[in-house]
Amino acid sequence: MKVPWFRLLLLLILPLIAALSLFKDYGTLWILCAYIVASAITYYFYWDDKRRAKVGEWRIPEANLHFWSLVGGWPGAFIAQQQFRHKTKKLSFQFMFWLIVIAHQLMWFDWLILDGKWLMSVLG
Repeated sequence: MKVPWFRLLLLLILPLIAALSLFKDYGTLWILCAYIVASAITYYFYWDDKRRAKVGEWRIPEANLHFWSLVGGWPGAFIAQQQFRHKTKKLSFQFMFWLIVIAHQLMWFDWLILDGKWLMSVLG
């Protein structure tokens, strides 16, 4: 299956702008690096889980796949889901995956547009 690269690019706009903003303001690239490393790890876990499914081995728990998406690996998960046709039909999995993606979008929107005020008010 082809990866919808344009859709991924649209989803990456806020995180990339935030990473550039953090670099400009604080001289740090750790957010961008974290997304890249977490995405690579997540992509590997999806590949390995698909491989395990094909040969009948023990599977990687869905909670582990979601964890790596949550810590920034959702771009790698998005690509792997499309490339391997893995976890694309299970609605409960997709629901949680898209909640994670939306959470990242909201976090960066809050950071960039609202100066983190909304998240800070929610966290107390």
